[in-house]
Amino acid sequence: MSVTIDFEPGLQERAEQILGKIGMSFSDAVKLFTRQVIIRNSFPIELKAPAKEPRYIEDMTEEELDALLQEGVRQVEAGLVISAEDFERELREEYGINI
Repeated sequence: MSVTIDFEPGLQERAEQILGKIGMSFSDAVKLFTRQVIIRNSFPIELKAPAKEPRYIEDMTEEELDALLQEGVRQVEAGLVISAEDFERELREEYGINI
């Protein structure tokens, strides 16, 4: 089945860049979202206004970006993140979801 979605200019491309960094395609993210709607029988994301405006890498100083990257490394070293492959395996094993 094929679905057509109209996005504002650049929105899908930005999402694809971000998703690509975690090893996920845009199509897989949409499928994952849709499966979560079914599993939860509700909207799978808590919606609330952000506490502050989102930051984009191109707007950061070198020091801000370095601090952000160091925090990411700290989270990886502390075992607070998992790879996209491990996430997909958990979905398959625990929920029977294949993406």
